[in-house]
Amino acid sequence: MRFFLKTTIFLGRGSLSNISKLISENERVIVFSSKSMEKLGFLKEVINNIENAGGVYETIVGVPPEPTIENVEEILPKVREFKPDTFIAIGGGSVIDVAKAVKVFYDVPDLDFDNVAVFSRFQKVNPLPKLKSKFIAIPSTSGAGSEVSAASVIKKGGTKYTIVSPDLCPDYAILDPRLPENMPKEVARNSGLDVLVHAIEAYVSKVATPFSDAYALRAAKIIFEYLEKSVEGDSEAREMVHYAATMAGIAFLNGRLGLVHAMSHKAAWIGPHGLINAILLPYVMEFNVKKAPERYDSLARELGLKDVEELYLKIVDLNERLGVPRLSDLVDEDEFMERLPEMARKAYEDPLVAFNPVEPSVEEIKEIYLKAFRGE
Repeated sequence: MRFFLKTTIFLGRGSLSNISKLISENERVIVFSSKSMEKLGFLKEVINNIENAGGVYETIVGVPPEPTIENVEEILPKVREFKPDTFIAIGGGSVIDVAKAVKVFYDVPDLDFDNVAVFSRFQKVNPLPKLKSKFIAIPSTSGAGSEVSAASVIKKGGTKYTIVSPDLCPDYAILDPRLPENMPKEVARNSGLDVLVHAIEAYVSKVATPFSDAYALRAAKIIFEYLEKSVEGDSEAREMVHYAATMAGIAFLNGRLGLVHAMSHKAAWIGPHGLINAILLPYVMEFNVKKAPERYDSLARELGLKDVEELYLKIVDLNERLGVPRLSDLVDEDEFMERLPEMARKAYEDPLVAFNPVEPSVEEIKEIYLKAFRGE
């Protein structure tokens, strides 16, 4: 067993100012930003801090919510021409993921995507060579955990691929709670529910440790206590959920994830990632508990609940109070049924299934998708 954390974390209101301490005179910095961070003036704040430190910068603004390898290839020439020493990503998980992927192919120019990106647990990939440039992640949403994680998720031909390496963990993460204060309600809900799924899956994982458990537990407690207030826009609640997202990120960096994420990745075409996770969680939990209730029982007791059934009801209740729909509210039945066999097969092959407390069959995964679709 081991517990790993590469990232130094700065937190608190105004912690964005730490950028000026992390950049040296004449350091070349490429800044990836979401459009909202530009509009709200936070990109300007990042640039001012780079300039105050004597750094030289270039910006890349706007990244699609489900980034593809084509997006990465489009950005690479500009980055290679600029020759940065440091990458800064300010925005949601997608912005951070794209910046990570661009960094990989910038640091190791002759790398082939198909040799390092994984989509199946039965597929062999080459380990990533050592990466050299510095990376600073500044999340604006509170969910993905990309600011501490060892992964970058990129789509190719409609399939989500993952590049995984400890070298992909950012060197620094800045958690400035002013940034998530501007999240729309729906984003606050979906990303916050994603945090809960990260925490629960990391806790019940086959490779969980007492150290990853500590982060998973604290994150889950915060979500149950603060998420509804955060969705309503309460600034203290938004701050707590922002920190919980990173705690859950540290938990799954070490404890990994499970079947909810494996299935959600293959259903990415249906709706936002965090929302699909929230819809699937009770059904996957129901499936896992039949054969492996111990870790769920332990989690329930740690959260001050009587047993796994009370935990299950608490999750279902939270989903209902936050207006989480059924899959059938998001997608047409004919299209869903047509794509179901392929989704189930691909979910079965997902690398994260290896960490799920129970090994499912393709048929069982299909059944879980159907239950979530029908709201049974």
